[in-house]
Amino acid sequence: MTEPAVQAGFKVAVDNCPLGTFAKCEGLKATYSVKTYEEGGQNGYVHQMPGRLSYENVTLTRAVNSESIGLASWFASYQSMVKRSTGRISVMDTAGKEIVTWSLMGVFPVTWSAGAIEAGATGVLTETLVIAHEGFFDLGMAGNAANL
Repeated sequence: MTEPAVQAGFKVAVDNCPLGTFAKCEGLKATYSVKTYEEGGQNGYVHQMPGRLSYENVTLTRAVNSESIGLASWFASYQSMVKRSTGRISVMDTAGKEIVTWSLMGVFPVTWSAGAIEAGATGVLTETLVIAHEGFFDLGMAGNAANL
């Protein structure tokens, strides 16, 4: 029986350029649309078939830190040249060993935002990056691989 993936953190890179570690990742989701077909003379049910596969944008959040400069530079680089990149999201265990990695195709930044900046606040300042992609593949999990 395999061990569950107990996460300690994860790191993100685009085109082998590290964007750093993040505390939260949301949106790794693939969904097939459902196509229906009503067959003449068949009133008991409607045929359902898988349609196009779509992917949600991925939202990454972390505390602002020294890695934020590299993230801002990567985001700003899309002002002068739009290109589709390959991204990697790697979950690490407590020993720093890679548990699972998602490779994302056609990555580009959508939104960068900072949390509220307030004088006298004692909370941690966070930044959020939203990236779009055309799909993820090579789900490397404990030596196994699958394609989505």
